[in-house]
Amino acid sequence: MERIVIEVDDDTAKKWRLSSQKLRNKVSQQVNITLAKELADSKEDFLQYLDELRAKMKERGLTEEILEKILKDE
Repeated sequence: MERIVIEVDDDTAKKWRLSSQKLRNKVSQQVNITLAKELADSKEDFLQYLDELRAKMKERGLTEEILEKILKDE
């Protein structure tokens, strides 16, 4: 992963600093997916990105079943 800097308003920055690591990870993942989608040259590029992301998560032990369990717990 590579770190980038984005500008947000002061209130959002303060809330970010005070948020839990778990929440920051969740938001970072959502932002990553959104940026990938917006910056993709085509729908095929984005779908390829999702396939690569899925494979990476599977390698790290995150199966669809575990993901569903995590989403239900929230």
